[in-house]
Amino acid sequence: MPDEQNTGAVGGAEATLKLLDYIEDEALNIQHSIWMNRPYRALRQLRKLGKETSYLEDQVLGLYRALKSLEGNLSDLQDMSEGDRDALLYTNRGLEFLRDGNWGPASDSVEKAVAALGPDGLARSLSVLKRHLNELGELSDTEEVALTLVSQASISLDNDELASAAESFEKAITALGPVAVTQASSPFMVNRFFLSIGTTWPENLGHGLMVITLENLGENNIAPMRLDPGIPFGWSCSPRMTEIPEIPPEGFIEIGLEINPSGSFPQTSLLGTSLNITTGYFADFGDMHVQIRVENRTPKGMNGLLLDPWLPDGFETVRLPLVENLGPGGVVQVPVDVLNINKAIGTA
Repeated sequence: MPDEQNTGAVGGAEATLKLLDYIEDEALNIQHSIWMNRPYRALRQLRKLGKETSYLEDQVLGLYRALKSLEGNLSDLQDMSEGDRDALLYTNRGLEFLRDGNWGPASDSVEKAVAALGPDGLARSLSVLKRHLNELGELSDTEEVALTLVSQASISLDNDELASAAESFEKAITALGPVAVTQASSPFMVNRFFLSIGTTWPENLGHGLMVITLENLGENNIAPMRLDPGIPFGWSCSPRMTEIPEIPPEGFIEIGLEINPSGSFPQTSLLGTSLNITTGYFADFGDMHVQIRVENRTPKGMNGLLLDPWLPDGFETVRLPLVENLGPGGVVQVPVDVLNINKAIGTA
């Protein structure tokens, strides 16, 4: 049984607490600079503090992903060992610390939970994690790194290097979160949200941006998800997969992906200033409504535009929409007939 009194910040949690103390002290220094009428000094301090707080946000998100990953892994077990039960207690306690804003103890709980698994529990967890990563097919950059960490952890465990194996496993689940350890249903089947995918071409940037927005319209959190939105033939996207974190009710997120042509043709030859296309997806627990906004940004008319929108797995277009005529500067909203394949064959 975990020690109920040992909730202080030790180990990896110590660095988190030191960063918190630094942020608090620096915030006071910024206040003093403002009071002394030194706005430029305050601005420099604020920019530096912004980088530190962004780093802390990443650390806290990593803690949450690791704890939820462990929770999902352990909760699905039918036969739990004593180490499994201790690990689950540490995990639940860590989530409570995180909800209360006690980031130091939450960080320490991750380390204790992984240690409580022991060699057998760690070997089982690594096997589950590796199997699910292999089942994902094409992996994102983060998933590739996680798979490497899992392999390193397995080698360390085979060599009786438990501490090294635990460290690699902890890094892997921190990066991946709960998506990799549970076989989640399609987010389009179990949530209510609005998703949009469009492109923009900022001046002097040198490449385009695929902009993805998602707004949670439901009453429950949307679990972390991975999307592989389609890009035009001959183009590349970085990162290859879009990893979207958990989104609470009424939550909103916007993500920009770099897109570039793979060949030597101009970057605006397929997308850009001539034609702007944005596709909106309203997902309502398996029902999908799709609409495409097409804008002609040229002084000439366009004819015969056949639209082929990206659709998530499990959905297909009944027919591809056709825009016969689009005048100079014209904008048209085109609905898309979409079929839920599972519902159509009676399996959903």
